[in-house]
Amino acid sequence: MEKAEKIDILRHLVSINSVNGNEIEVAHYLETLFSQAGIDCQVLPEGDGRANLVAEIGAGQPVLAISGHMDTVAVNPDDWATDPFTLTTDGDHLIGRGANDMKSGLAALVIAMIELKEQQVPLNGTIRLLATYGEEFAEKGAQSLTTAGYMQGVDALMIAEPSGYRICYGQAGSIDMTVTSEGKTAHSSMPSLGQNAVMHLVDVLYQIQTNITKLTAGITNDVLSTPTLFNIDVFHGGNQVNTIPNYASAQVNLRTIPEVSNQKLLQVFEETIRDYNQEHGSHIGHHAEMVVDPVVGDAHSKMIQLIQKIGQPYLENAEFTPAEQQQNQQALKMMGLPTDQTTIPILGAAGGTDARRFLIDHLVGADYTVFGPGNLTSHQPNEYISAKMYLDFIEMYEQLFPAYLQA
Repeated sequence: MEKAEKIDILRHLVSINSVNGNEIEVAHYLETLFSQAGIDCQVLPEGDGRANLVAEIGAGQPVLAISGHMDTVAVNPDDWATDPFTLTTDGDHLIGRGANDMKSGLAALVIAMIELKEQQVPLNGTIRLLATYGEEFAEKGAQSLTTAGYMQGVDALMIAEPSGYRICYGQAGSIDMTVTSEGKTAHSSMPSLGQNAVMHLVDVLYQIQTNITKLTAGITNDVLSTPTLFNIDVFHGGNQVNTIPNYASAQVNLRTIPEVSNQKLLQVFEETIRDYNQEHGSHIGHHAEMVVDPVVGDAHSKMIQLIQKIGQPYLENAEFTPAEQQQNQQALKMMGLPTDQTTIPILGAAGGTDARRFLIDHLVGADYTVFGPGNLTSHQPNEYISAKMYLDFIEMYEQLFPAYLQA
């Protein structure tokens, strides 16, 4: 496959608007590519335009599962210098929604499988692609595939999320919680006749955060390089400045680590809200939208060793702009690693991947890696991928996958 065709595949993927949905169109496009290459695949519809896709080359054991998600986060075109759904070239940068997170990684996996098939590379085992829907919210596609048995018999999992020339083998867990407050409307000049839902919600959120801070104080995880994180990300309440609001809601996200279980954190919400309601006569409720556990793989796994060996020459020949070099140093610093790193580092991260669903029965010690083309522009306006890095990762995958099956 020529370079231009590889870029065109990414261009087509970016042109498909799969913002929190419509993954079925992505899946059908990939199905067409696989069909042309003589590779069996299944599109697994999930309704409302959602779908997973599974494709395989090779046969037997071991089984290497490779994965990427087909959805992207929302986009505000006014914040972009170019059309977000038109892959735009600016020097080495390929700009578009999902170019970095993670349609370049998904395309690289697909192209690598196609080229291995076309070149009739001997495979002493199976390469199984699991392309998912809904990763950006609750990782529902991965959960569906795991429930359906597609992780059975898998010996290793590699996800092509945008790590760049870094290997990630652990992610924090996550809790998404909606907290609601019901009150009573009144004129703001007579607040005693009402019950201020916003005030109650603010107060209880502060108390929840205080209690979680006490529970988690001083507790960190060395691999994930983070404590438990608490963020209030969405807040709604009130509709007129001179009216006591009768309803308010907030959405809270926690990034969690093995040392403080999700169950303990959920208990803080339960007990704090119960006690607050009893003391203030308020009507605070809560509902967990998503609860996933942290996952930490094996730092000495076969795949990690292969990536470091095969990927090192590519790292040495990588080209970064001054801004990208600064980003790379910032990322290493955040992870507690030397900023003058000259080898491919291994690390954990506070962000999540589909691995938390795929490895639900093997959350610690699996042969699991995140290794994909990318940078720190995920979820941002004007996100981009380096064309050179994208093409280099295709080459690395074509070496890595057979090497893993043969090692």
